[in-house]
Amino acid sequence: MSDDYDYEALLKRAHESMPDIEVSGDERWAVPALDVIYEGRITVWKNFQEIVDSIRRDADHIQGHILRSLGSAGSIEGRRLILKSVIPKEKLKGKVDEYVSTFVICGECGKPDTHLVKDRRTSVVECMACGAKRPVKVKKGLQAKERRRMLLPGDEIDVMIQDVGRLGDGVAKVDKFVIYVPGVTKGAAVKIKIEKVTGTMAVGRVVQT
Repeated sequence: MSDDYDYEALLKRAHESMPDIEVSGDERWAVPALDVIYEGRITVWKNFQEIVDSIRRDADHIQGHILRSLGSAGSIEGRRLILKSVIPKEKLKGKVDEYVSTFVICGECGKPDTHLVKDRRTSVVECMACGAKRPVKVKKGLQAKERRRMLLPGDEIDVMIQDVGRLGDGVAKVDKFVIYVPGVTKGAAVKIKIEKVTGTMAVGRVVQT
């Protein structure tokens, strides 16, 4: 048998043809850098969906948490998040880091390989890497804001339809907000998802009856 077909020679040739790959034990998962621009008094978060895909959480959940903590209105448009105020990029990044720390990173092994699940009324971060579980603990300041009710697009809430508007939409009231819900009748108790908020008026759609 010729040297061309010698096992050791073939192994050596294959090894030499492989590209060099640098492997670092210090490599860590990181959220992509934010791509943010400003248009007058509007903040346009251009790569919002890329961040969502990286974090592997629901876009509406991430949007709701960030808007509440910033005290700003906003909406998802395609792959972008439009904020109705000027938010410095570093402040926005801080809110993303806060979300990741609260809802994504495992408290035991520090990895992002987690699911967010519900245990009765408590949100729980469940790690697929080490099996650890921890309840989500939201900062007290944010909890206070939630108690004051900042209604935002993407929120899912239970409401009672108290009246019917001139166009036939159901009307519910939550704190200072008047919410219009198409396709429901007076007296119905429904779970809705907020789709639009303008001042103290909002529009929602039924997600569960």
